[in-house]
Amino acid sequence: MHVRVGTPWIDKEYYQQFLYELLKTPSNMQADNWSRSHNKIEVLYSSATGEWNVIHKSLDRNNILAAATYGTSRYSAYALFDTLLNQRMVRVTDTIDADGKKKSVLNRKETATVQEKADMIDEQFQSWIWKDPKRRETLCSKYNRMFNSTRPREYDGSHLQFVGMNQEIKLRPHQLNAVARMLYSNRNTLLAHVVGAGKTYEMITAIMESKRLGLCKKAMVIVPNHLTEQWGEDFVTLYPGANILVASEKDFTPQKRKTMCSRIATGNYDAVIIGHSQFEKIPLSDEEQKSFIGEELEELESGLEELKNDDAPRFTVKQ
Repeated sequence: MHVRVGTPWIDKEYYQQFLYELLKTPSNMQADNWSRSHNKIEVLYSSATGEWNVIHKSLDRNNILAAATYGTSRYSAYALFDTLLNQRMVRVTDTIDADGKKKSVLNRKETATVQEKADMIDEQFQSWIWKDPKRRETLCSKYNRMFNSTRPREYDGSHLQFVGMNQEIKLRPHQLNAVARMLYSNRNTLLAHVVGAGKTYEMITAIMESKRLGLCKKAMVIVPNHLTEQWGEDFVTLYPGANILVASEKDFTPQKRKTMCSRIATGNYDAVIIGHSQFEKIPLSDEEQKSFIGEELEELESGLEELKNDDAPRFTVKQ
């Protein structure tokens, strides 16, 4: 299994251990994994920003391994490892004077040299990460637990019978399976078929079956503005007896908006079809807005608190 430097599911302790072993970082400059250290070379990760940071990179400035073997005089291996962790492009630039203004230009020769060093570090990491049996077992178990422990369910819709569907239209096997997924999964469904595979009929069928089975009372379909009428035509073609409401742009003028919203809320429709811009004009209740804003604020405050605990000033654009 190939893992890139910076893969977030690998604990920062492993990256830190690799860096220390590769560059033979002096023990007095190594951080303690069990407590926060100051003035130590340390690898940090912020889940709030998804950013890695190797702090106090310049402490070991006289290290030949960092400045020559795996880095250069302008781009130390510590800084290069930071770049690799964040999966950024390796670039070395020079500042020149152009018409009295400072300008940064790419130094192609230096950049090529540093890229070779980056490849060396990555090659060493690939060899190191799986070398220790205990570490290999721990990481493989974690990977399988996180990404390889669930087998997606396969849905078979061949048994489905659709009451009220146009008898002249027969859904294909992949469409039947897609309808079964929408009916049985009780979750959001992504229909990732190619153009022309029949996604519209899949959604219409799922809507009508959900209504018939009592899984929903009324469906709302939000489509690009220019497709509302086409969707309405497809709906009644597939289900001639369907009771649908197709909203037009005129229905959402300031004078008619409340009336249309009232019809949507109180009408006994199988489905309501409206355009994106029309949907945006339907306001959320005060309670929903407060709830949404509260959740967003809570998430931001949690992220800020995490950054504060991890010494946020060290996560800067400059570093």
